[in-house]
Amino acid sequence: MKNQKHNISTVLITISAAIILSIGSGEAREPAIPELKSLALHKNPLLKEFRKDIRQSVFIVRGRREADKLPRLRFCRYRVKSGDTFWKILSRSNLDIDTIMTVNDLSNPGQVSKGKVLFLPNMRGVLMPNKGKKNSHLRLRRAVPDRYIVRANGKNSENKKFIFLPCGKISRLQRSLFLGTGFMSPVKHGRKTSGFGTRKDPFRSRRYQFHRGIDLACPIGTPIRAARNGRVSFKGYRGGYGRLVVIKHEHSYQTMYGHLSRYRVRPGDYVKAGDIIAYSGNTGRTTGPHLHFEVRRGNRAVNPGHLMR
Repeated sequence: MKNQKHNISTVLITISAAIILSIGSGEAREPAIPELKSLALHKNPLLKEFRKDIRQSVFIVRGRREADKLPRLRFCRYRVKSGDTFWKILSRSNLDIDTIMTVNDLSNPGQVSKGKVLFLPNMRGVLMPNKGKKNSHLRLRRAVPDRYIVRANGKNSENKKFIFLPCGKISRLQRSLFLGTGFMSPVKHGRKTSGFGTRKDPFRSRRYQFHRGIDLACPIGTPIRAARNGRVSFKGYRGGYGRLVVIKHEHSYQTMYGHLSRYRVRPGDYVKAGDIIAYSGNTGRTTGPHLHFEVRRGNRAVNPGHLMR
């Protein structure tokens, strides 16, 4: 199991590094991403350089000054150490939430843990798909003058899969989802009986499985409420989930409500946070009545406990 986690982590780091190297300025780029050994300023000249570049880029972009004065976009990598937190790294690096979140594709601050590799740029901003057609992507791009985008990403930036928007900002909604104020509990008085992550298989105690959500024990027939505004994309029976409702939300998030007894919604229905969508049950692969609540961002399960207020 440890080897499997290590391989997955290695793949993610390799993909992230490839994306980051691909969006450099294209002018005498370093063959490798330098490593930031420490967050202590007096021990690390590289960190001092990056913090100076960050101050300079904020001064230029916010003041709408000449683009050729903008520092060349660079990245370094930092392996999270014992005692580090998202907030400590944020403070020591002089970056902001939006930058570290989008560059490293984080869903919540709790994903920053010992051993994780983070990529840190020398300016604040937002990393986003270059060909995004969503309104949110278009709004982000329009907020940053093209001359700064070209300066940061190079003259052939239109051909790159990802671009960096210097001093770009995500929406308040995206930030609230990241900070854990975006979802409400789907059960008013449920008791958590199983958390997110690796656990013993409840049916085969000698085996382990990855639990992609949290389990909330509640009597059959308990009202289940939408955790956030969204549109119902699925209602029906699905394997171990039993009777299931799936709701799609903004920014590629979706919530899943499993082991239900009855439904109150149909696919296509728009629901608001707190609306009753179903009633709890004991269908599918269960050991007793409860709700299985799962949050996904794209196809990746994220810990609901980090996202709920």
